[in-house]
Amino acid sequence: MKSCSAFFVLLWLTSASAQPAAPATTPILAKSTYHPDNSHSETIVDKTTNELTEATYNAGGALVSKKHYLLNERGLPTQGHIYDGRGNLVARSQVYFDEFGRAKEMRSFNLQGQCYQQVIYEYGADGKAKPPKVINVNPNAAPSIKPGVIDFTQSTPAPGQYAQPQGVPGQQQAQPQAAALEPPKKKSFFGRLFGKKDKQ
Repeated sequence: MKSCSAFFVLLWLTSASAQPAAPATTPILAKSTYHPDNSHSETIVDKTTNELTEATYNAGGALVSKKHYLLNERGLPTQGHIYDGRGNLVARSQVYFDEFGRAKEMRSFNLQGQCYQQVIYEYGADGKAKPPKVINVNPNAAPSIKPGVIDFTQSTPAPGQYAQPQGVPGQQQAQPQAAALEPPKKKSFFGRLFGKKDKQ
């Protein structure tokens, strides 16, 4: 009887070990994060499609924003879209990596293509990530560069013909430019009567 029960235990152990093992990593990971203002975020990582979705809810439970990122082979976000609580696209983001494949900067752009936020990632000498630095930018405060019109038909003075400011030590004063054009001399009565007519 003991040998029979030992045989069944041995048979159970071999059948259990013959079963395929569960995958070491779960294809879908979910996490909830609660913030000090009673809002919370729910993050879902789908490793089968390499996508990350993060939804943020206010204290009342209403959806405030939703972010959708594509992940690289290391599971890091590369680019994404940001939506408001109604599902309208409001921004895009792009992640830049260093030569070691680590994220070094994330930029968020509004729909006009203007960067409004930068997140800078830095690493210590030991390779450990430091706390990220967030830089918020007001795109409306940035100076705008507009194309100018260049008139190539007008002659411009050669370099060095401009007068330098007075009293600059160590520099020679520029020579005064040619005197202003003098008005043409008036012809005498007989010159006007018998002379050539000026072309106008």
